Amino acid sequence: MALTIVWAVWAGWSMLGRATPYALRVLDDLGDPIAGAVADIGGRQVGTSTDDGLIQAEWRPSQTVLDVSAPGHVPQTITVAERPEGGVDVVLKARVMRGRVVGADGRGVGGAVVSSELAAAITDDEGRFEARGAAPGPVAVGKPAWRTSGLTWDGGAGESLIELRPFTARAVHITGPAVQNRLGEFIAMARDTELNALMIDLKDELGFVYYDTENAVAVEVGAARGAYSLAGAVGRARALDLYVIGRIVVFNDPTAALGRPEMAVWDAEAGAPYEARGQRFLDPTDPVARRYGLDLAVEACSMGVDEVQFDYVRFPAARSEAAVFDGGVTEEARMSSIAAFLNDAVAALRPMGCAVAADVFGFITRVSDPPDGGIGQRWEDIAMIVDVISPMVYPSHYGKGWYGFDNPNDHPGEVVERAITDGLDRLPRNVVVRPWLQDFGYDAAQVREQIASAERLGLGWMLWNARSEVTTAALLPAE
Repeated sequence: MALTIVWAVWAGWSMLGRATPYALRVLDDLGDPIAGAVADIGGRQVGTSTDDGLIQAEWRPSQTVLDVSAPGHVPQTITVAERPEGGVDVVLKARVMRGRVVGADGRGVGGAVVSSELAAAITDDEGRFEARGAAPGPVAVGKPAWRTSGLTWDGGAGESLIELRPFTARAVHITGPAVQNRLGEFIAMARDTELNALMIDLKDELGFVYYDTENAVAVEVGAARGAYSLAGAVGRARALDLYVIGRIVVFNDPTAALGRPEMAVWDAEAGAPYEARGQRFLDPTDPVARRYGLDLAVEACSMGVDEVQFDYVRFPAARSEAAVFDGGVTEEARMSSIAAFLNDAVAALRPMGCAVAADVFGFITRVSDPPDGGIGQRWEDIAMIVDVISPMVYPSHYGKGWYGFDNPNDHPGEVVERAITDGLDRLPRNVVVRPWLQDFGYDAAQVREQIASAERLGLGWMLWNARSEVTTAALLPAE
């Protein structure tokens, strides 16, 4: 009997000292498994969690206290006092980095990417962000067409306020042939003057695609010119730290309209692509026509441009009842088609790191009737989508009586300032406004007046001359 009792006591102690395998499952405070969590006992690592959050551990009566940690989470110490029958769950609270990204005016900046070593978030329209699983340390904040900013996060629970400033581009228009034959001239111009960006034609009003595209539609309709290497042009610009803007004329495209008439605005009377004022438009309501412009933009972005600027992203201003659009030409159809194109562009290009810009008629900065100017360009709608909005505030394009002037063209600085101010007053969110300024029919002083007006409002600018004949005397020398 005594022998039996001694054996039983010994067996019990033996069982207590024996290791028992069990699964430790590490979860975050939302119930999601955490990969890469580490469990240790007395400084000795037990294991690292797999993608399903599991760590295979062994329980011993002398080793019941575990320290569990994971990057971006608050460490936890747990005690497994009794031999586990099955798995054991441990919950780690995620560190949450919160804050707001604002412009110099204090308004929120939406669409900015806030990223730390372990976590990232995108700001909402108010500029607010929340990044779960963030680790203390450096934080970068960026958005296409804005300068990169950042801070060092201490891991605390408070909200961070981060200021982001737009990139203030100063550029001139460079046609496709000018890129091919005169790029060195513009590189030197940027080196010697205040210019800090190049605005180059990728596809122009004739529908010609000048860079070395492989787009099937451009090749099929005879639009591919192959006039210059886009990657090569970008490389030369990068050597001087110049920002590169690629201009794509979207819907005014006589080459594709004739080569692929099913994409064109149709003339029901003539039985041919619709023509007015020497222009033939692709149909903005046609998804295939929209896709052509988008595919070119994606290709150009992959070749290194910083920003894709969509011009003629509108319905034809001159049209008769004979003009037929697949989706109709009502006010709703116009605005929804242009918005759909730009939203698709943002979805495709912003993840690639390219800014999305849209050119709009100058008069669009004022409230008009109809609100989209009859062409699908409503200021507030477009400003809500794109990264950069560029009104073409050419004084020569305003008729008698605009801004109280009999001849607005005689008042370049005042017209530009008033037109831009109208637009700034109607911005629905913090977006980069960069106007096109008139560099034709003016002397250097008149061009400079426009530049001064834009800069007084804190804006960058682009000079338009259809032949890229720049009034260099209007430009300040490089600092």
